[in-house]
Amino acid sequence: MLVPERTTEEGFEQHFGINYLGHFLLTTLLLDILKQSGQLDSCSRIITISSSAHYIGHTGFKVSQIRYIPHYNYSPHAAYAHSKLALVLFTYRLQQELTAGGFPVTANAVDPGMVDTALYRHLCSPAQLAKSLVARLLFWTPAQGASTAIFAAAATELEGVGGCYLHNGRRARSSAASYNEAIQAHLWTQSCRMVGPLLEPCQAD
Repeated sequence: MLVPERTTEEGFEQHFGINYLGHFLLTTLLLDILKQSGQLDSCSRIITISSSAHYIGHTGFKVSQIRYIPHYNYSPHAAYAHSKLALVLFTYRLQQELTAGGFPVTANAVDPGMVDTALYRHLCSPAQLAKSLVARLLFWTPAQGASTAIFAAAATELEGVGGCYLHNGRRARSSAASYNEAIQAHLWTQSCRMVGPLLEPCQAD
């Protein structure tokens, strides 16, 4: 979160590559096993960890660019928000694909809330100080932050239920942009193109 402008070894902007494409690739690699493991009364569950930061993400980030092009006005905050919005868009599209195929697998996105971890280490010094003071009063502990993800993975009331955004142990509404099906489809298509070269060695094995 909020790392300086960098790229992954594959050439993707680091927030987008690690926070989103890594999750997309891992899910893709596991999908056949998840489909085979699920049952109609006991679905496999895919839980994607997003963030409230996705609300300020916009869909203008160029997912059509297979390789990242540096920007003169790069913003770590915007890059982080975009990666978290991409996770929600992906989750909703994935659920559509799973439902259309009749597979016993559900996909939901989770917002763990503001959690007191080392995730904030890239904040500037004044912000670090403010965070350390505020966190003691307002942030959740790591155990508390994990509670919604555990709820999504184990709650009986979510059996067979997918395509949800979950926060504080209940369903919530994600950003308006995240429900745009055209953007979901575009991101899905481009993501498949981006990870394609990474999947080929696995397919060869």
